Amino acid sequence: MKVAVVGATGVVGQEMLRLLESSPLGDSAPRLLASARSAGTKIRWRDAELTVELLNDDTVLDDLDVALMAAGSETARKWAPRFVAAGVAVVDNSSAYRLDDEVALVVPEVNPEAVPRGPAIIANPNCSTIILLLALKPLMHLAPSRVIADTYQAVSGAGRAGLDALEREATGGEFRIDDPFPFPIHGNLFPSIGEVGADGVTVEERKMLDESRKILGDDSFVVQGTCVRVPVARCHSIAVTMLFRSDDPARLSSALDALRQAPGLIVEEDPQAPPTPGRLSGVHEVSVGRVRAPSSDALQLWVVGDQVLKGAALNTVQIAELWSAKNG
Repeated sequence: MKVAVVGATGVVGQEMLRLLESSPLGDSAPRLLASARSAGTKIRWRDAELTVELLNDDTVLDDLDVALMAAGSETARKWAPRFVAAGVAVVDNSSAYRLDDEVALVVPEVNPEAVPRGPAIIANPNCSTIILLLALKPLMHLAPSRVIADTYQAVSGAGRAGLDALEREATGGEFRIDDPFPFPIHGNLFPSIGEVGADGVTVEERKMLDESRKILGDDSFVVQGTCVRVPVARCHSIAVTMLFRSDDPARLSSALDALRQAPGLIVEEDPQAPPTPGRLSGVHEVSVGRVRAPSSDALQLWVVGDQVLKGAALNTVQIAELWSAKNG
């Protein structure tokens, strides 16, 4: 398989490249494609130095099998259909195609059967959606009536600019409004990520509902919550409450059994040592802890995952590996 990475100089693109070094997709060096701003940049990959190529109308695409896109919605809308027309499968990390009825939205541990055959666009879900569903999917047989998921989202969810803002403010630098945050982030947090709709729900909060319904194939599924930006470099955390219409004193035990067997999850059962972002940065799996039943009609859990990895780059590469296995 010949792979291209579009947007290889960004935070997510850099992680994609590192993952490809140990992936079956890395049998040969990937092609790196980007805009004029990044073209010509040299990037180390294994023992080689790769040069970022300019992606334009003259770029040859038909020697590729898979393109991993980490370059934003505008680039995805322009270029993903061109890759597909050239016979290339595209796994897109942006929001451009997530809710397109003709495009699969995939978390490999949740709905691998959705990966298509042949050249196609495949969408990578929002980072919080991925991390949430890794923990929820094993519990869906318990039939919750409603899920409340409050997220505590790291600054790297806003890309390099988010990391730069936290570092700048933490070292005494100035707060720059909308670069990229609307409020100071060092020593602070704010419950507003993305534009706010007429109903008061933010774009980030709406994504979890719409994307979860599509991935689970259940338009009746209800998840709601508050998305909070916190002064953490990497790893999103989610406080999850599952509500049920009936009492079941055995539900906690059933939930723990299901979580222990779920792919891609680490279950941390010591209540005095719950998952925390600091030690889970760079970890591939999503970690679940503080699993508890505060009442017989509810379950609560605390979920932490590296949103640059499983929430973005790793999930993208895993989708491409699934596509390769299905089409190889």
